[in-house]
Amino acid sequence: MPFRETRSPRVYVPVKSTHNFYDAKQYGQLTYLTQGTLNKLALVELYRVIAAALAGAEPDDYLMLAGPTTVNVVAASILSHRFGRINYLVFDGYTQKYVSRPIVIDNLEVENARTRESVQSPSGAGGGRPSDRGS
Repeated sequence: MPFRETRSPRVYVPVKSTHNFYDAKQYGQLTYLTQGTLNKLALVELYRVIAAALAGAEPDDYLMLAGPTTVNVVAASILSHRFGRINYLVFDGYTQKYVSRPIVIDNLEVENARTRESVQSPSGAGGGRPSDRGS
């Protein structure tokens, strides 16, 4: 069995800016997905840049939620497609600290089915959303 080098997780930061992300280093090495001026409407080019920056990403890495929405959405799409999960790193304004908020995408279909089943009543009458009842 070949030896596989382990590395500490990375924290992918959407945009390199003047903001101080130092406190996020406790979660791993900061790696910037983009820098400089971005055309937020050029999504194909944005995808190419972000996909290249995430080429070495691993399932235990983090995606910091910061900066332009388009960068966050493209990065999250890539990571969720590749790994079936996203480890978000979110700044909690109340505690002034970064917190980890992982989401396992593979489990969402199961959870959604359970939610739909619990909303509908056993007899089929009532329950559910108004659109489910024909109202």
